[in-house]
Amino acid sequence: MHMKIFVSAAILCLATVNGVAQDPLKSLPDAYKLDFENEWVKVVRVHYAPNQKLPAHEHTQMASAYIYLNDGGPVIFKHIGLAYGAVTRPATKAGSFRLYQAIKEIHEVENTSDLPSEFLRVEFKTDPVNEKSLRGRFYREEYPPGQNVGKVQFENEQVRITRLVCAQRKMIDISTGSNEPSLLIALSPAKLKSASGKGGSSQFRLGLGETRWIGANKQEQLENVGEDPAEVLRIDFKTKPLSK
Repeated sequence: MHMKIFVSAAILCLATVNGVAQDPLKSLPDAYKLDFENEWVKVVRVHYAPNQKLPAHEHTQMASAYIYLNDGGPVIFKHIGLAYGAVTRPATKAGSFRLYQAIKEIHEVENTSDLPSEFLRVEFKTDPVNEKSLRGRFYREEYPPGQNVGKVQFENEQVRITRLVCAQRKMIDISTGSNEPSLLIALSPAKLKSASGKGGSSQFRLGLGETRWIGANKQEQLENVGEDPAEVLRIDFKTKPLSK
């Protein structure tokens, strides 16, 4: 009798975890919001409130870049049914990013800090090549005032990630290759004017963490018409979207 009760309780517990551990865009909409998606990429904006605890939910199975939008404190990820259990993500710096290869996980989350944790999860929906190289943390670097800067901080066969800074009243070329579309992610609020190869132009703003998609084989330049340097990450997609 006692054995039956124990087994029933275990099954109920497992069913509860599986029931809760679903797509966090549906189960935890205050913490995870879809920002942008097409056949190449999926961008999710994540917000962990100060000292917040989130119940078990699925982690993406796509290789991703995590782009941190604020200085955040340590966050604990408690993995369900995996040997490595709880892992603490160290404090993060605004403007930095981390790369993550695809792993199937279900985890709980605890923000141990009095600070919120704000970041984007940029999921690569393209053919993975040399996926194990998708690792490491990458940070802002000092750059000369009044000058444009462009530095490739990571590249493998699947993606290229470039940190761009456009000085006030200057222009940067963001044209794309014939088979390589790009995603731009604002690391600072920016007021920009776009000039296309066809002679047209338009002015727009990007808030912190907002994105702009540039299709393949586009001729485009951006002029910084704001009062401060505009900093963006550019992700170029070098392989084709995954087959559905």
